[in-house]
Amino acid sequence: MAAAHAATKGTASALLTKTAASGRPPLVLALDFDKTLTEHDTIADVAAVARRIRPEHRDFEWFVDEYIKDHDCFEREWAARIDRRRRDGDRDDSTIDRGFLDEYLEALRPVENASLRRVVDHRILAGVTADDLFAAGTAVRFRPGAADTINHFIRTPDHSSSICVVSINWSESFIRGALSANGVDCSLVDIYCNDMAFDAQTGLSTGHLPSTMVVASDKVAAIASVARAVTETHGRPPTLVYAGDSLTDLPALLDANVGLLFGDSKAPADWCEWLAVRFGEQRGVKSDASQVLYKLDSWDKAVAAVEAHTS
Repeated sequence: MAAAHAATKGTASALLTKTAASGRPPLVLALDFDKTLTEHDTIADVAAVARRIRPEHRDFEWFVDEYIKDHDCFEREWAARIDRRRRDGDRDDSTIDRGFLDEYLEALRPVENASLRRVVDHRILAGVTADDLFAAGTAVRFRPGAADTINHFIRTPDHSSSICVVSINWSESFIRGALSANGVDCSLVDIYCNDMAFDAQTGLSTGHLPSTMVVASDKVAAIASVARAVTETHGRPPTLVYAGDSLTDLPALLDANVGLLFGDSKAPADWCEWLAVRFGEQRGVKSDASQVLYKLDSWDKAVAAVEAHTS
């Protein structure tokens, strides 16, 4: 099985050969994974795969607790800066703007890297195969309508679509297993994530986890790379759609032509208010690349939101 689903990486580019009969621009549909497509966060599920095989591994709750301590310290350090910016918003040099959001999220990189180092140092992901992870992913349930939305754009003949998952999750195989189990042909979806390393001879994970998708700017860079490839293929820039649920997703959501914010997380809603971004209101309507951010409580309205902007 490992060879079968490992060979799917990159084959999503086949979607780019579809002819857009309507003449509409190509579409990039980029998707966060945990709590956007899925009903719950699955990082602990990935770690549990190795712990079932090697129960001597340190309990995952310890890693969560250490991360929370670091994150709480980070939030305390930044709280005063954010409050000061909010109070002095009438001064040009003290407003909360996109640059400040990017600075805040980039400052989280040491916290995230420290968390990944603990995971690697304790080798809690060692000793599993890609098949193990794929099988574990098949137990993941998607939010209602998420798979139907993906399949809509895979099957719609008048879109040239590139579909990708952009996630800070730790396993491509796990994500592919989840896509397959929820009715999505994972060979038509590219995956960008922190994918654990495997020994070439044994096929077992080494415990090493490259830190390639850590903070918001990593997601932005990955999506921009996809958009450039689509532009080169079609000779015109794509309509970019991004779906996410957390503050880490907000820059990508704001960069997209159509951003779909899911869930009830307070942080992205607060930052949108501070940035004067109103849900459902188009920005840049006088340009050739208008943008809109929708806040959705389910996937039921996602297709309509995208089609309204692309038709």
